[in-house]
Amino acid sequence: MKLLGIDYGDAKVGIAIADTESGMALPYEILPGQDWNKLIEELKKIIKSERIEKIIIGLPIDTKGKESIQAERVREFVKKLGEEVDVVIEVLDERYSTQEAQKLSPGKNEDDISAMLILQNYLDKSKNF
Repeated sequence: MKLLGIDYGDAKVGIAIADTESGMALPYEILPGQDWNKLIEELKKIIKSERIEKIIIGLPIDTKGKESIQAERVREFVKKLGEEVDVVIEVLDERYSTQEAQKLSPGKNEDDISAMLILQNYLDKSKNF
């Protein structure tokens, strides 16, 4: 099964792809996040071309375990995306993914690396694809 990982941000959206057979997530692309309609159209193209069967979107949780202010925006995006695609969408705690991505790719644009880490975390924890 092929999975799409998303690190949603208002300005930039990191994308990663994984295959459950390999169990490995890889960075894929960074898309602009300002225009949801354009973003969703780009995601639809990726879903079709890569034959994606499930989407994992990082949910911003603060250090105390509560949803951050950005989490509400992510949930709105998940709802909108869910209305446009016929693919299962799950959210996953993305706590510390940005900090980890910055360590892996210092000084570079890390949004796709964050998406990769979110997706890899999902793969590592989940046995039910």
